[in-house]
Order: sequence, then structure tokens, then C-alpha cells
Amino acid sequence: MRQLVRNLTLLIVSTMAGTGSLAGTATATMTNTVTIAGNCSISTLGFTTTYDPVVVNASANQDVTASVTTTCTVGASPVVTLGQGANANTGSTDAIPLRRLSSGGGAPSYLNYGMFSDTGRTVTWGNTAATAPAAVSANGSATALTVYARVPSGQTGPATTFTDAVIATVTF
Repeated sequence: MRQLVRNLTLLIVSTMAGTGSLAGTATATMTNTVTIAGNCSISTLGFTTTYDPVVVNASANQDVTASVTTTCTVGASPVVTLGQGANANTGSTDAIPLRRLSSGGGAPSYLNYGMFSDTGRTVTWGNTAATAPAAVSANGSATALTVYARVPSGQTGPATTFTDAVIATVTF
């Protein structure tokens, strides 16, 4: 009888060990989010030219071009403005900049010039949204804008290099 109880106990224990217990499970959904930030970058390429006050530019304007390139996130509303320059003349404003190129040094000479948004050089490109060109793309690709510059005729100065630094800004 002892043997029978022992065999029966082994059988019960073996059977219980073989069935195992089921593990519980739970699930959750993970939500991942990416936000594209509105952003723009800007770069410039200024103009370089030769001005001849004695012959060519005694009576003819010196017309040249420069460029501003922006790359903006799709959906941005970029506005590109051009500052008054480092050598702005007395009475210059952001809306009507009176830009000048300087010969530098202690007693500089100046050459007046203008920057415009149109080929006829009649619409001054200033440092306000109202003077900025309207057609600026925001398509994620580089967009070049032409700056039409003019150094008016009839100016004089020493034979040297004249420069100015104008800050281009993209607001979006």
C-alpha cells in the first residue's frame, strides 16, 4: 500500500509539473511624433564693379546686380529685407535707405548707391516688410532673389576701393 500511495503521489506531482501555468500579457500603443520647425537660412553675394568717374560714369549710371538666397521650410512666409548699410547718409531710414560706399580711413570719401527689387531700379529695397520684394518662395529649396544695384553717374572720389556692408535679413 505504501508503494501504491508513493506511485500515485509521483504520478500526481508529474502531471502537475507538466501542465505549467499560463503567463499574463498586457499591451500599450506608443505614439511617436515629429514636428517640423519653421526655419529659413539666408546667404548673400554682393556686387563688385569698376566705376570710372572721368569717362564712362561721368554721365552713365553703373548698374550691377547682387543676390540674396533663402531656403525656407514649406509653408513659411519669408520676408527679405536689406539694411541701410554701414555708411548710411544723414536722413537715411529703414524705409528709404540712403546707402553709401566708403573709401575707409580717417577722412573717407563716399559714393552714393541704391539697391532695388526691380530691373528698372525704381523700387528701393529697404529694411521694412513694405519695401521687401513680394515673391519669396518657401518650398524647401534654395530661392535666389536678384538685387538690382546702381551707382549713379557724376560722382567723384580718389582712386581706391570703396565698400559697404549691408545686412540681409529673412523674417519668417
